Parts: sequence; C-alpha cells; structure tokens
Amino acid sequence: MKDKAKKLSANYSEYRKVPGDGSCFYRSFIYSYLEQLVKVSHEEELRLLGALETMWEKFQRLRLPGSYSDLRDAFVGFILECMEQKQKLSVSAYQEWLFQESQNEQKFANMLLYLRLVTAIEICTEVEQFKAFIADLDQGKPDATKYCLEEVLPVEEDAQQVNLTALTNVLQVPLRVVNIDVSPIEEPNIHIIYESPDSSVPTVTLLYRPGHYDIIYEKS
Repeated sequence: MKDKAKKLSANYSEYRKVPGDGSCFYRSFIYSYLEQLVKVSHEEELRLLGALETMWEKFQRLRLPGSYSDLRDAFVGFILECMEQKQKLSVSAYQEWLFQESQNEQKFANMLLYLRLVTAIEICTEVEQFKAFIADLDQGKPDATKYCLEEVLPVEEDAQQVNLTALTNVLQVPLRVVNIDVSPIEEPNIHIIYESPDSSVPTVTLLYRPGHYDIIYEKS
C-alpha cells in the first residue's frame, strides 16, 4: 500500500481527508461534486435535480422508512443555495463557503441521508440489475428491502460497490475510484464506476483504502 501511495504523486496533487465513519463515501462524493459546480454552468444543477424527479414515485411503491419529502427538500435546497453562491462568489470564495457549510453537521447529515435513501430506492427498484452484487439476493434469500434496511440506510454502514453503482446510476455523475490496497498489482488500480456521455458533468475522483474513502485531486 505504501508503494502504491508514493506513485500517486505522478498524477495527483493532493487529497482531502474526510471523517472516518460509515458515511465517508457519501460525504466524499457529494463534497467533491459540489466543489466542482463553481466551474460549470447552472445547467448542471438543473440536470442533477431532473435526474431525481422519479425518486418520489418510486419511493411511494416501496416499504422504506423515513420522510422522503423532508430529506429531498433539504438536498434540493442546498443545491439551489450552491447555484446562488457560485453566481456571486469567486472560485476560491465559493470553495471556502462550501467548506464552512460542510462543517454544519445537521445540514450535511440530511444530505447524506438523502443520498442513502436514493441508493436504497434504486436497489429496491432495479433488483435484477443489482442482485449480482449482493450474494444473498442472488441466492434468493433476503429481499432487497431487507438488505437496504440493514446494509444501506443505517448511517454506520460503509458503502459497498452496489451503493456506488446504484447512486451514480441515478445521479448520472461520473465516478472514478483510485484503489490503494494490498493486492500484488504494482500500480494504484483505477476503478471506473460510472461514465457520463456528457463531458460537461463534473467527474468525482475518490481515493479508496480498505474501509475508507477520501477525495483526491488530479494535477492540472
């Protein structure tokens, strides 16, 4: 792992550490995405919100807990706030504003809960697509709802690959994961979770070490 980490400097300039809890993937993912909004047109925020429009209808057909409307409103409200701030702030000022906002644990907690709920809705709705990722589902044991109640929605549960795939399928946000592990491969392994046909959509790049995600920045 140390040898692979040293090789990161060839293509990456720095990384941002996030708290080491069960939500590190969701926190890293949304922060990296929001951080890049200042560099793209406001059409991106509208595209993202449009991608979420079908979630309410799907949620109503499922047996999942929680107030979808409250969490959605918190998420949409913050996205609109980002749109407003990026229009009046410089890039550096926007990034500083975003960092300060990320310290508001309650505000970010609601956003992370919403992303978990969206992930669960997608898995429960598209069971056939995701059952290969989940051994028990493939063997016809617990249903998708039970899986999401136990493995996706609890805030202490780490995100598995199925979470990454389900969330990015919904949001249509490109995601690349730079994997640093103990495998015999000499170079860091880059895992492309989702690619967008639209090059204007910001690409999220995360650094993964066993059990934890951080944000990593490519060199300009």
